This record gives sequence, C-alpha cells and structure tokens, in this order.
Amino acid sequence: MLKFINRESEIWQLKNLLGAPPTSVLFVYGPKSSGKSTLMMKIASMYPGEAIYYDFRARSPTELYNVLTVPRPGPATRLKEYLRRRFGRVNIREGIEVSPSKLKAMSLGKLDPFAPLIRALRGYKRPVLVLDEIQNLKHSGLDRNELSQLFNFLVTITKRLHIAHVIVVTSDCLFVDEIVKAAELEETAQYLFVGDLPKKSVLDWMAEEGMDPAKAKKVYDTLGGRPYDLWVVVQHFRAAGDIDILDSMIRRKASRVRFLLKSAGAAEARLVKKLARGSVSLADVNTRVLGWAVENEVAFFDPVNGEVYAISRAMQNALKKI
Repeated sequence: MLKFINRESEIWQLKNLLGAPPTSVLFVYGPKSSGKSTLMMKIASMYPGEAIYYDFRARSPTELYNVLTVPRPGPATRLKEYLRRRFGRVNIREGIEVSPSKLKAMSLGKLDPFAPLIRALRGYKRPVLVLDEIQNLKHSGLDRNELSQLFNFLVTITKRLHIAHVIVVTSDCLFVDEIVKAAELEETAQYLFVGDLPKKSVLDWMAEEGMDPAKAKKVYDTLGGRPYDLWVVVQHFRAAGDIDILDSMIRRKASRVRFLLKSAGAAEARLVKKLARGSVSLADVNTRVLGWAVENEVAFFDPVNGEVYAISRAMQNALKKI
C-alpha cells in the first residue's frame, strides 16, 4: 500500500472548505501519481458527514442518468449498511441511491436524470461527492453536452442549493479546462493543487527507511517529491539495500519518450526540448502538441498558472537525456 505522507497544508484547506456551507465546485488537480487519490481517501475517511466516492478508473457509466447513481438496495441491505456506517464508522457510499423504478424511468427519458438525486442528497448527513479521475468520462460515451449538464448539476447542488460539497479530482487539466469553459463554470469553481511532496518530507521518509543522507539526497535530486516514484525506490531499497534502480527508472522514461517521438513531428520534439529546461508558458505551446504531451504523460498542464512542465522531475531528467 502506498505510504500516506502527511500533507498538512492540503488537509487544512480541505477541512476548512468542508466545514463551511457548499458554495462552489472544488477541483483538486495535479500530475498523475502525485497522491491525489490517497489524499482524498484520507479526507473521506476523516469526514464527519457522508462521503460519496466515485472512482472513474473503475467505473464507466454509459448514460448520463447512471453517472452518479446506484440502485437503492432492499430493506435488509439498507439496515446492514446503516449499522455498518453507524457502528463501524464507515461513512463512504458508492453512489447516490435511487429506487430501481426511478432509475428505469430515468433510463427511458421519462424522468429528469438529476431531480431524484437532489431529493436523495437532502436525506444524507452533510454529503460530499468526490469524483476521482473524472477525465475518464471522456471515454465513457457521454458527449460534450451531457458532460456540461453533469457539471451544471454539480453547480446546482453547491452554489445554488448548498446541499452537498463537490470535489472533482483530475490529472488531466486540459479536459477539465474545456468542460469548465463549455459549461461556463469559471465563476463557480475553486482549485487546489496537489503536487510533489516537499523536500523535507521526502528526506524524512527516506531516513525512516534507513537511507543515509547522501542516498536520500540523490533520490530527491533524481525524482523530486512524486509519491509513486519514491515508493518504487523504497520498495527496491527494502529488497536490495541500494538505490541503483534510479538510473534504470530514468532510462526507461527516456526510452519511452524516444519511441513516442518516432511517430511525432518536429513541434513535439521542440516541446520536449523546452520541457527539459523547465516550465513553458501555455501561450508558447500549440494546442495539438500540448494534447499529445498530456495524453502521453510527458507533460502536465496547470490551468491556474497557465504553465506546462514535465509531469515529474524524473521525466524532466529523462528528457535531458534525449
């Protein structure tokens, strides 16, 4: 299991937001494998109300009406789940429960796909919806208009009705940026960036694993604070007692990008060269090329600062070798 490194600042901000009445949709964004999902599961388990957690990596709805819903179970199952939440202190739901008859009416277009959800949410205790890796919905069969309807519903239950918090989690900010503009959500959204762990946290973690300061510094200089990359090194260190895996990690990333560039153009190669040196202003990147870099997990786009940079320090070090 990936180690949870204390993110005091992010937890403080999320607690403050969830402790106030819902007024906007919060986008939690950051590069892939930066620890967003781990952080959100931590927040959901700590939340005193009811968290409704959607992981769209494992969930692939094909119709608008079942993006946020699950069939309401029978009385016996409901009682069992109530007792589990009441005495087991498990407060995470898998979806907004709607009766099978209403789900059928929604599927046939006889009932608004969102109206029953509002009534259900009013019956929950301080609900918060967490929509993790929401960019996977672009592969679900929903069209752009349906996605706009979904986001407008999220605005309705936060800004207008104040009945639920909504946290949208993503590593693909191009997708979110397009939807925010399409649904005209610019004035109804807040953003929280979850990026690399700070240097001290990384060095402390490596010290806990038994690394001497020189090895810990080399790990940080090579990988930065990306939790997943660090976890790979820790696993190797526990097994072999060394950090030789660092070189092979960089070589593999460099090899993958070289392969990608074989079927790309001169514009992609120029972007890779720029990313090796540091961040690039969005104004200096062609939209098509940016899409290529983001889709292939070479670069990360920060919509708040309008910058593009290598998805991790390990990737930047790999790009320097190309």
